Amino acid sequence: MKRRTFIQFSVISTLLFTTNYSIAKTIPSNTIVLLEEIFQIIFPKTKNMPSSTEFGALEYLILNISHRTFDDSDKTFILNGANDFLNSFPEFFNLTKDEKQQLIFSIVKENYYARSWISKLTYYGLEGMFSDPLYGGNKNQIAWKSINHNVGYPRPKKTYGQKI
Repeated sequence: MKRRTFIQFSVISTLLFTTNYSIAKTIPSNTIVLLEEIFQIIFPKTKNMPSSTEFGALEYLILNISHRTFDDSDKTFILNGANDFLNSFPEFFNLTKDEKQQLIFSIVKENYYARSWISKLTYYGLEGMFSDPLYGGNKNQIAWKSINHNVGYPRPKKTYGQKI
């Protein structure tokens, strides 16, 4: 196992064992690693914006996909899409960063299903980037700070309409 892969699986294991959400524990680790890699391609670090790892795209998705109010069709689509991707491109984890990016861009151009799947991940990645940190993304308000966003008040105290 490559050092990078070992580190990724270690981080993913920590995420899975520290969450209270049962669905997160049923997602195969290779699916979680794939989602992290895809998020890194979709949301790379730029001069002004944080990377998906920095703002917590994967953590946001896992925490929210695990919640009972998460759209079941989106959950199924995301997880089945990841499984289909892994079955179609088993060599993905052995590719270089540039090769992974080229693969993603090429299949998005050629395949409507892949384009829809990447689009769904982009949607939830953006949601995680700019949501209140209470929901698992936008760690330390990093995305808000990157665009000089003035935080609105009152901010949520609990997630998903729980009683305060």
